[in-house]
Amino acid sequence: MTTHPSFQRSRRRGIAVIYLAVVLGALIGVVGLAADTAYVLLAAHQLQNAADSAALSAAEEVGFDTAQAKTDAVNTAAANRAAGASVKLDSTNDITIGNYNRSNSTFSANTTPYNAVQVVARRTSGSLGGAVNLFFAPIFGITSSNVSRQAIAMSSPLGAGLIVLDKTANPSVQLTGTGSNSNKINIPNGGVAIDSTSASALQWTGHPTITATSLNIVGNDTAVTGSGVLPSGTLTLQAPSVADPLANLAAPAKGTTQNGTSSPLPAGYYPNGLPAGTLAGGIYYVDNGISLKGNDTITCTSGCLIYLHTGGISMVGNSNIAVTPMSSGTYAGISFYQDRSNTTSITLKGTSGNSTTGVLYFPAASVTIQGTPDSVASQLICDTLTVQGNAQLNINYNNQNAVPRHEAFLVR
Repeated sequence: MTTHPSFQRSRRRGIAVIYLAVVLGALIGVVGLAADTAYVLLAAHQLQNAADSAALSAAEEVGFDTAQAKTDAVNTAAANRAAGASVKLDSTNDITIGNYNRSNSTFSANTTPYNAVQVVARRTSGSLGGAVNLFFAPIFGITSSNVSRQAIAMSSPLGAGLIVLDKTANPSVQLTGTGSNSNKINIPNGGVAIDSTSASALQWTGHPTITATSLNIVGNDTAVTGSGVLPSGTLTLQAPSVADPLANLAAPAKGTTQNGTSSPLPAGYYPNGLPAGTLAGGIYYVDNGISLKGNDTITCTSGCLIYLHTGGISMVGNSNIAVTPMSSGTYAGISFYQDRSNTTSITLKGTSGNSTTGVLYFPAASVTIQGTPDSVASQLICDTLTVQGNAQLNINYNNQNAVPRHEAFLVR
């Protein structure tokens, strides 16, 4: 039987329509899959931005207040959008406070000292924002996609061997006379932080220099720029103010009253000043300060804290102070601690000077380094500082009492 030509044409048109429907369906599926994939990738990019910004925001605060760091992360993330909605962080599950070790690129959750924050920004089933809803994939029974991105940011503490706390002093640090020794402040492994807002916070005569990894001045002291005072290292003007890292350190107890006649001098309370001599070790609570002259020396090799409740330090002649701090306990690493209400000045002077190896903490006092000696410590924290003549302040900084900063950067 012969098929009529019109029937054959009709049949071919029917098959073509079926093929076209199949091709169009496949094409729509491919385009839909591509669109959903692009949408998910966009959401992932947006979540990464949210995680990065939230982690940075939190890291700026983590060294000061961990609760505030988490709050900042939540608020910063919420200012970002992913897949059309504000990014929501669960402060318990999505934000982790911890420590980041740059030497081995390791983040340790809930480990002190806190210097880093890990943030996971999620659009997943069960998260506060829920999974990313898809447009075309539901045709194939897929309604949503789980997407998450994470970031770790850390705050780099300021390793300051010298911290000068007075916020208005003019000058705050003064270098007068170079004599035969032009390097007046020598901190090869640490920085200098000057909290004064004065535009002339650092002043000098002659051509003295400061050796330090950084010099941070809160005031806009433009005279320092290009002056040669800081031959190397990073100079930052209008820097953030540096908080006293020992501001919460409690005063020690007085202990037993001592008459200052025993040898070695036992720990305890010295109401009439601390005399020259060898210290047995422990905490020395002193009223009326320390006054040394001639060949007077104070020596402690057994671990001491000298707490100046009232009075300062005066050194003349060939006098010398050499104090090794305690290695453990509340006052570990601190050799001198002057009461925060004690403004009596500290003068270190003589042919041998101060060879103390610990922290010198004089938060309310002006410190003057005079004469020919080197003055050595692991850190000096004071109200103001003057270095005169041939004297040199040497700080062998060991990263103790590093200061958190409102500065942060991404590490992962």
